[in-house]
This record gives sequence, C-alpha cells and structure tokens, in this order.
Amino acid sequence: MDAFGLVPHSCQYCQRIEIDGTLRSDSVDQSFTWTFRSVQKYAEECMLFKWTLQFPTRTLQATDYLVLYISTDHEDLARLEAEWRDANDKLVLGSDGEDGEQSGLSIFAERDNPAAQYIKSRPLARSRMGSRNMKTYRKLLKNCQNTHEKCKEAMKEVQHCVAPRRLLCTQPNSTERLYTVPQGESPRYVALSYCWGDTQQMEKAKTKRVNVQDRHRRIELSQLPQTIRDAVEVTQSLGLDYLWVDALCIIQDDPEDVASEIAKMSSVYRGSTVTISAASAKDCTEGFLGDRDLAKVYGSLFELPYCHESGDDVARGTILLSENPICDTHQEPIDERAWTMQEHLLSLRLIRFGSKQTTWKCPTLYVNTDGGGSPHPTNKDTDFSVNEPHRVTEVQSRMEQFGGLGKSVVLGDWLANISAYTNRKLSQPGDKLPACAALAENFANILGWRASNYLAGLWENEIQAQLLWSRREDTKAEKLSRPTWSWASLDGPVTFFELGSLEYDGVVKARARLEQSEIIHKVKDHNYSDVISGRLWLSGRLQQTHWDGFSLTRSVNSPRALPLEIRWDSSSSIGPRTVWCFEIIGSHISIGLMLGMKNETEFERVGYFECELPASGGYLFDGVEPRTIILH
Repeated sequence: MDAFGLVPHSCQYCQRIEIDGTLRSDSVDQSFTWTFRSVQKYAEECMLFKWTLQFPTRTLQATDYLVLYISTDHEDLARLEAEWRDANDKLVLGSDGEDGEQSGLSIFAERDNPAAQYIKSRPLARSRMGSRNMKTYRKLLKNCQNTHEKCKEAMKEVQHCVAPRRLLCTQPNSTERLYTVPQGESPRYVALSYCWGDTQQMEKAKTKRVNVQDRHRRIELSQLPQTIRDAVEVTQSLGLDYLWVDALCIIQDDPEDVASEIAKMSSVYRGSTVTISAASAKDCTEGFLGDRDLAKVYGSLFELPYCHESGDDVARGTILLSENPICDTHQEPIDERAWTMQEHLLSLRLIRFGSKQTTWKCPTLYVNTDGGGSPHPTNKDTDFSVNEPHRVTEVQSRMEQFGGLGKSVVLGDWLANISAYTNRKLSQPGDKLPACAALAENFANILGWRASNYLAGLWENEIQAQLLWSRREDTKAEKLSRPTWSWASLDGPVTFFELGSLEYDGVVKARARLEQSEIIHKVKDHNYSDVISGRLWLSGRLQQTHWDGFSLTRSVNSPRALPLEIRWDSSSSIGPRTVWCFEIIGSHISIGLMLGMKNETEFERVGYFECELPASGGYLFDGVEPRTIILH
C-alpha cells in the first residue's frame, strides 16, 4: 500500500487482534469482546477502536460492551463487523448504525502477503488504462468468444439484431469519422453506456443536420468529451473498428432519425460485441480511464495480524481492512440514470469501469479485472435481460407448468425491475417509456407476446396486478401526463402490490376485467415508445365516496371514516372532493384505484387504496353491481 502513499493504521492495541482464518462457517467463526471503558481508553490512540465509537446511536453506558467478529462470504473472510451490546446482551447497534444490518470493514490482502493464499480479495488498482488492463480486457473478450459455450449460444440469438444506422469508425491509423452501415451489413462494434450531463461539451458533441455530412468525412477526436475519447481508446485496444455513441450516431435534431434509432435500442445493445459502461463518470467530461482516488475509495485503512493453520504448518501474515466496500456496489453515477438500466441488462457482454473496480460480465462469467472483492450483482438475472436460449426455454417451461401462477412470477420480476427503474433519473421526464422500451420489447420476445399487448408501460396480459402501483410514500411526485393509469404518468418512484402472497393463499379474485384498450402512439408502429394518450375500458365495481381532506367517508354527511389506506398519486395536498373507489382485486383485502370523474362513464386515476375486509360485513362494495368505465 505504501506504493500509493497509503499507510494503513496499526498500533499496539489493534495488533492484539489476530484474525484466525483456519476455521470458517457460513456466517461467523471468530469474535472478540471489550468493555466500554476499555474501548474508550484504546480509542485515544487507536483509530480502529475510535471507528467503533463513531456510529450515531444512544449514549453508550458503562455496562455496554463491544463485539468484533469476522463474517464470511462465499467461503472467504469478507468483513470485520462491530456490534455494541448492553448488559442483557441486547443489540445496541451494528456497524452501519442500524440494528440487524452490518456493513463493517472489508477484508483484503496484498498479493505477496502469506495471507493472500487464503484471502481472495486484493487491493484496488489506481490505474484503469495501463497496457496490462487493456490486455486483460482483450483476453476476456477472446476467451468469451472462443470458449464460453453459453455465450456462443446466446450470440446465435442476437445475430438477427438490426445494426445501428451509423457507427463511429475508429480504425487505427485512419481518421475518426461516421460510417453509415449498408443495409444487411452487421459489423462488429462496441456500444457506449454513459451519462451525458448538462455540459457545453456534450452539446458540441451532438451530431446534427448541419454537421452530419462533415462528420462522415472527419471527426476531430480532440474536440469530443473525454468519456467518448476514452471509449475510442478501449475500442481500439479491444481490436474492434467501430463504436456506437448515441450523441454521435443519431442526428439529435432530426425527430424521425431519433425515433427510428431509439426503436432499435434493443438491437443496438444486444447486438454489440461488447458494451463499455462509463459507470464512474457523472457527465461526459469526466472520462472513465483516469486514475482512481484510492484514499477516497478506501476511507480509513487498517492492518491486522493474520494466521492460518494447515496441518503442522502455520502461515502468518497481515490483512488489510477498508472502511468502505471494495467491490462494485452499484451506486455509481450511471446507476442513477434511467436509460442505462436497459443498456446494461440487454448487453451480452459488459465491461463496467467503476470508481472502485472494473468488472467483466457475460452470461458465463462475472468477475473483477483489477482488484477488489468479488462483484455483487444488485439482483438476480431477470427474465427479460440477455436473450439466452436456455433462459427462454426455462421461462416458457415455467409458464406452461404453472399456468397463471408461473406467469405472475415472471411478471413479478418485470414489476420489481420497473419499480427499481422508476427510482432512476431522467433529464427529460417525458422519456420514461422510451428509456425502457428496449427492455419491454425483449420481454415480449421471450414470452412470445405481441407488441400490441404493451399498453403504455403495462402488459395487457394479467393487467390487474400492473394497475396496482402507488407512489412511494417517502417521496414527492406529480403527474406528468396521460394516461393516468400508467406508472409512467408519475414523475417519481413507484411500488407495486405484491400479488404473490395472495396467489399462494389461493384466494385471489380478479374483480376488474379489461374489455378494450386504445393507445395512440407518438410514432406510428412504435408500440414500446412514447404515447399521446391511452384509454382502458374496465368492467368492475365502482363506489362513490367523499374525501374531506383528512379521511374518506361514504358521503359528505357521513360521520364514519372508511377503513381504507389511501396513497394519492400526487404528493400535493388533496382538498375535499368526491372520489370514486374502483375495485381491481379482491381477496381477504380489497385493492383498487381512487378515481376522479370526467363524466358519467369516463374517469382519471388519482390514487390507490387497500381495504381490509371486515369479518362482520359492511363491506364498501356490498350490493354494488359491476359496470364498465373508461379510464384515461
């Protein structure tokens, strides 16, 4: 670590903590305890003990004590956790200041240390662009293409992908320029996933009607933002001649070209030889090949003695501990951007340049390339990500075997990821549907659904569960557009009701029924992109109620509040008004939509409700006959 000017803390107090890696279990295999008074004394000189006192919580008492213990991860020592407990052995707090959720110090070892034989995680690399790094990326790509059978099969599925209309030619010893791909040709290319940022450089980088012809002759690389220049360097190092960058390869002030190329987005990323993710760059000027700020990435650093017994031999060395995680935790600037979610999920191969480490991901392999711990995926592979043949067979088999339940499990995966998607940011809020259009298209292809089944972010199949979204309660949001029944109409994160528990009880009743739909798209035949309007004809039970600004009653003069939990779509206060409850699903609870009336048959969504069914009757919808409404 001294080579980077980083000296880990080590002193007489923390050197008494020797980590024994001999015995391991799935969770905890070694612990140390100290009284509060001892910790206070040691913390005057020891940074490690001082670290254990920094968590915000109640004032520690003299009878409290500290527990340090080792936790394992995939048979590797992963973290040193800290817990404070009281005299009754009750947890006061853990390493992250939250009961039951510890983060702790990340454990790793230098390659030439005896501990490295048993500790897999390594120090993080400062450089991301050295010749050794580039050689590693080339080797990973070559091995994937030549030896990964699963990836070879997946490649067969993407051969039909339509190539982008234009690519940036990056051939060595030639001038960078735009290249219009002849129809039917499918050159090998790299795709770039990055954050634009609101910068003058980004504006200058855009291809427009006025410069598109000149750019087919020459593009001055030095005039482009650093992120794009870095992407050119990686493309050339991988031995590939073409790079796709949306700002360059789409004519940004030509609506027809924008619509046409965005409609190909699924093919662009699925069909790329590899996608480069500039994960650590918050805008296009930062680049992603610069040296890492390791002092910032690590936080506090500590060094502890380590031993490991193997027969009669005892290996002794030291381990390093970092205050911050040393693996990609998917909290980079790119993970906040909505467009990049589909770019990452649909890419067959992805090289992700992060602030902590660079990772390689393909259907066969997910590894770090330059140090740190094993990368942790944010969630399991989704049913609508890379179109691998074995996954298509698996999903379709599951649907055939379990029928509606199987479909709902698959659909639940979609809804969970849409919920995560709505937490991301868009510079243009109206891009909510276009920015996930490629995911929707791929999902339909895997499940064998038609594009016409896609209704402004919802699927016609099993639409009831998809209508049950609500604004996340801790956020502010306003309605952006119509249709009001789509989650895409809300400028903010949403959650969906988890239907699975009701299905397993076997008591789900789909009260509402879709009779007809009408969607008018902004661009004809682009079913997955933006819409002008949408209407649903729904048959179900509708009940008029009154909202007085604080509670819901059956009428203006009714003194009794109805036992409904309501979540309004808008975070702005809702004044007194007549609202209508429309039941979507019935079980031991009733779940549905709060509506505002336009006229006798037409309504708009204004919120969501849940209602526990009373055991003694008096149900809100008792005696109400189904009727057909038009929901805008």
